Amino acid sequence: MRILFLEKCQALLHGLPYGFHDAGHQVLISGLLTERHLPALLQSFRPSLIVMTGWGPELTLTQQAYLCEQIKQAPLVYWAEEDPAFVHIWSLPVALRMQVDFVFTVSPETVLVYREAGIRAAHMDFGYDEQLYQPGESGNGPRLPVAVVSPACPYMYRHQLEHDLAGSLHTLIWPLLALGIPVRFYGKEWGQMKPIFGLNIPRDWIVEQPGRMEARQVYRQADIVIEVQSLEKPISERMLQAAGSGSLLLARDSIGLRRIFTPGHDMLASSSPIQTVDLLRHYLERPDERKTLQAHGLRTARSHTYGQRARFMLRTLVEEGILASDAADCVPGAGEHGCPGQPLCVSDARHTVKPGESLWQIACAHGTTIGALQQANRFVSDVLHVGQILRIPHRTAEDGEQLPKIKKWLDKAARLFQLDSLLLYGIAYAESDFGQNAGMSRAGALGIMQLKERTARGLGVDRTDPWQNILGGAMYIKEMLYEFDGDLPMALAAYNWGLNHVWHAVRQGGKQWLTLAPEETQHYVIKIMKYMSEAGRR
Repeated sequence: MRILFLEKCQALLHGLPYGFHDAGHQVLISGLLTERHLPALLQSFRPSLIVMTGWGPELTLTQQAYLCEQIKQAPLVYWAEEDPAFVHIWSLPVALRMQVDFVFTVSPETVLVYREAGIRAAHMDFGYDEQLYQPGESGNGPRLPVAVVSPACPYMYRHQLEHDLAGSLHTLIWPLLALGIPVRFYGKEWGQMKPIFGLNIPRDWIVEQPGRMEARQVYRQADIVIEVQSLEKPISERMLQAAGSGSLLLARDSIGLRRIFTPGHDMLASSSPIQTVDLLRHYLERPDERKTLQAHGLRTARSHTYGQRARFMLRTLVEEGILASDAADCVPGAGEHGCPGQPLCVSDARHTVKPGESLWQIACAHGTTIGALQQANRFVSDVLHVGQILRIPHRTAEDGEQLPKIKKWLDKAARLFQLDSLLLYGIAYAESDFGQNAGMSRAGALGIMQLKERTARGLGVDRTDPWQNILGGAMYIKEMLYEFDGDLPMALAAYNWGLNHVWHAVRQGGKQWLTLAPEETQHYVIKIMKYMSEAGRR
C-alpha cells in the first residue's frame, strides 16, 4: 500500500510512518500543504490511505476545508495523539470538519466521545521504533544506577493535566530527592522544580535534553529508568523505548501501564513514595533479578512496535469495511540503488553516498551535524554504503546565528517568572520565528514576542529592545496564566486574541470554546502546543 501522511514535520518519521515502512508499505510525508502542491502530490503518489496524526498546526481552518474537498480518492484516518486533554478543543472538531473515515486515539476513554459524534473510532496506544531502540553496547560512558529521560514540564502544573503529573512526581521523584538517592536527569526544566518539590535538584544531577541517539545510549547505560508519565491511562513512547533498549522501567502504577506491562514481571510499578525507595534499593542491589525483568520487559516491548501498530490499524480498517480485505498485504522492496528504502518527506533534501564519503564529510557539505544526519536517517551505526540515499535535515529558524542569544534571553525570562522555557520558545516561534519576523505587524505588534505599544507601556518595557521585548512577553503570558487559573490553551489564546474575547468564548462555547475563536487564534494556540509537545519529546 501507499500511505500518505499529512504532516510537515520530519520528526514524525520516527513514529508510525516507520511502522508502515517496517511492515513493507510505501510511505510519504506531505510536507507543508498548499493549493498548488496538494493536487500534484495526490496525482503522482496515488495514496491508498491518507493519515493525519497529532496536532498538525499547519492545517488551518481554510486548509482543512480545502483538503476535505480534495481528498476523495482514499480513506482519511486521524490518529489523535494528544487525547484526552485536547479532544474537545482540537481533535474532535478537526475530525468532524475533515469528515474523517476513522479515528484512532491513544486515550481509551475518548473512543466513546468520537462514537457519540457519529465517527467510528478505536483505541491505539503509542508504539516505539524497534530499529532505533534496541539493546546494544553501552559505549564508553559510566553505568548509571538511576536515570530520568523526560522534560520536567513545570507548566503542566498550571493546567488540566495537573493531577496526573503531580502524582507521578510525588510518587517517583520527591522521595529520592528527600533521601538524597542520586538520580541523573536528562531533560529540560528540572532546575526549576524547587517550588514543586520544596527541594533543589543538585546541578550536577541534571544533563541537557538528549536527542534520540543520546536517549538510546542512556537507556542502555542505566540500570533503572524512571518514566514520569503525565497521564493516567495512555502510556508513553518513552516507556516502550526504555524497555525496548533493554533497561528496567520504573513507573507509577496506573491502568494504562497494566494494559501492556505486568509489574514485578517485566517492569517495576510504584504506588507510593515509600514503595519507590524500596523497589530501587531492592533491585539496585540484585543485578540478577534486574536482568530477568529486563529480559521480560524487552519481550513485552517487542509486541508494541510501530510496525505492530501499523498492522493493527490496517486490520481494523479492513474489519470496518474501510479498506479492501487484501489491503494489508505487502511485499517489502528495496529502495534506490538496491539500498533499503525509507519513508521520505516531500520537502527533504537528499544525498547519494559516493565512494569514500563519510558522515562527517556529508554533514559539512550540507551545513548540518553528524548527530542530525544519524537522527534523520535512523542510523544505528556509522557505516555507509555507496549509492545509499540519505535524508538531509532541513535548516530551520532554530539553526540561525542569533538563536543562541535569543534562547539565553528566553531561558533567563523563564527563570525570572517561573515559567517553562518551552512555553516562551513556543511563543517566540509562533510570533516571530525566533526573531526572523520581528518587524511591525499589520496589527501594530513589534519584536520577538510581538508586543503592541499599549501592552508594552502597561508592562513597563521598551518593546524596541529585544531583551525587554522578551521580558514583556513573559510577564504578559504569566498574567494570562494567572487570569485563567493556569489553563495554558486559554492563556495562549488571550495572548493572541485578547482577554475579554476568550472569556466570552468560554461562556458561550464551554469545552469547545476554541472553535469560536478566529482561525488565526486557533492556529496560534495549536502551533505553540505542537511546538512544546515535540520539543519535549526530543
